Amino acid sequence: MTTDTAALLTHLGQDEAERQRGATRRLADWATFGEPAFRRAGTLRGLAAIGHVIWASGLGWAAEAALHAQRSGVTPVVVLPGAVVLAAGPVLRAALLAAADRAADDGAAHVRRALRARILSATLPEQVPPVVSPVSDAAVSEALDGEVARLDGWLTSYVPARRAMLIGSGVVLVAIASRSWVVALILLLATPLLPVNLKVIGMGTRAAVRAQLTATRTLNTRLLDHLRGLPTLVTLGADEDAARSVEADDRELARRTQTVLRVAFLSTAWIELLVTVTMAVVATYCGLVLLGYLHVSLIPATMSLGTALFVLILTPVYFAPVRELARGYHARAEASAAAELIAEVMGSAAGTTAPSTAPPAPHPVTGGPVTGRAAGHRSAKDRPIGVRLTGVTVDYPDRDVPALDNVNLTVAPGSVLAVTGPSGAGKSTLLSVVAGLLIPSLGTAHHLAGPDQAPAAPTAVAWVGQPSYLIAGSLRDNLRLAKPGASDQELTDAFPALGFPALLAAFPRGLDTEVGERGAGLSSGQTQQLVLVRALLRDAPLLCLDEPTAHLDPAGEARVITAVRTLARTRTVLLTTHSPTLLGVADRVMRMERGRLTEAAP
Repeated sequence: MTTDTAALLTHLGQDEAERQRGATRRLADWATFGEPAFRRAGTLRGLAAIGHVIWASGLGWAAEAALHAQRSGVTPVVVLPGAVVLAAGPVLRAALLAAADRAADDGAAHVRRALRARILSATLPEQVPPVVSPVSDAAVSEALDGEVARLDGWLTSYVPARRAMLIGSGVVLVAIASRSWVVALILLLATPLLPVNLKVIGMGTRAAVRAQLTATRTLNTRLLDHLRGLPTLVTLGADEDAARSVEADDRELARRTQTVLRVAFLSTAWIELLVTVTMAVVATYCGLVLLGYLHVSLIPATMSLGTALFVLILTPVYFAPVRELARGYHARAEASAAAELIAEVMGSAAGTTAPSTAPPAPHPVTGGPVTGRAAGHRSAKDRPIGVRLTGVTVDYPDRDVPALDNVNLTVAPGSVLAVTGPSGAGKSTLLSVVAGLLIPSLGTAHHLAGPDQAPAAPTAVAWVGQPSYLIAGSLRDNLRLAKPGASDQELTDAFPALGFPALLAAFPRGLDTEVGERGAGLSSGQTQQLVLVRALLRDAPLLCLDEPTAHLDPAGEARVITAVRTLARTRTVLLTTHSPTLLGVADRVMRMERGRLTEAAP
């Protein structure tokens, strides 16, 4: 057992190391787009340490001159040369850092443009029909925007920081060694401790940031998916479950963000502790020497005030590039996690295939016997309901004319009403009002149940919108939106009940078949049949269909029409269509034009 566990841990460690190497290779490849600018930025930031050296030299010079003037009674004017040098240092440093920041920003901009071009090239379809991508739109959007932007910190801080550390710390160390080789030796002895800690920090931060980015992508994908299908979710009664799932994703993202912040704060504190201890050792040495308390062979026993100030000021400056690199390690860990997710998007998109355009397996176009609750059997309280619209007007802020203009309509329970008319005439708006998804600007919309009436509400409606809405998940997940407690047998029986016995058989994994975002992987006919099966499971007394046969071939249209006839046996149906064949299903046909509803000519 112990041997197996050790082997498993070794295997996991090798996998993690391989992932890190892969992320490092990708980041190095992407950084080459702005490499000249990053080299220039690193060199300028390293040379900016000269400004610190000049400033420290000026301060030490001015301090010694002032002390000498006080003892000798000389005019304080002697401090002016040191003060001039003191002022020149920060000016030089600021100029060099400003030029370095501009160079780093230019390099990061080059990398962002090139990387986004790669992502778009990998994810945009290059053929007709377009490929069916397993990558969600939200994942692509997050990769293009959020995850590419997360590389900025690494590009502008860590990439130039490595070169800046070598140059800057080298300049400062040489300057310190020229005045006190003992202090330079103390700094050299402390230096090896920092890379070890930086490595540990990077490993912990990378894991935490990857978890945070994954949670961000999950939340964005789910939120976009639910927003697209909000009318369907509301009419299926699944809106509260959808809200709870988004809330759970949001809490998970908050928890992972807290973990990232905790790791960042703790790791930064550890670096600061090491630097502080080293500075304390240097300060103690300088104090003992200045006071004349240190008498050790081979170690200088004297030190001027100017030298002491010089080395004390430059000690934290020596560690400044290391601190910058430590901040860069956090950015590098974040960039490494983002790189893995970006690579997944590009790799998944590159491996997609075109959807099958072959028609589904032939089967008789028949409704078959309709028995049981799956076929529409309902209790008295669930019998078909009627609809009454009185003076309904709907105004949209971006339109000069109303989408619906004083519409009056009464639909008898159990009847089938078809509404036809040109695109943009207001047909979908009419269905939304009838379903209780849209409150009219003027007028009222009621559902009628015998002598009683109630304001139109989605709870009594099964909605099949345009385009048909399917969530990213299994067939079972999509069907259970209509009936959460349905067993697999109930779900399976619903297919033949609508005349779709071969539909489920066409999927090798049955109800476990995965459906991509917006129905990716399914033909338009299969998608439409699935949403009708879901409408059957919804078992609502009012069915609203928005262009249910749009974009279907004649065979697919015939299957859908047969299913609509089956559903209409025990429901009130309102549908919009341009299809003359589907109009034949209706008991009554009306025409919508410019927001007004009239009886269609026979």
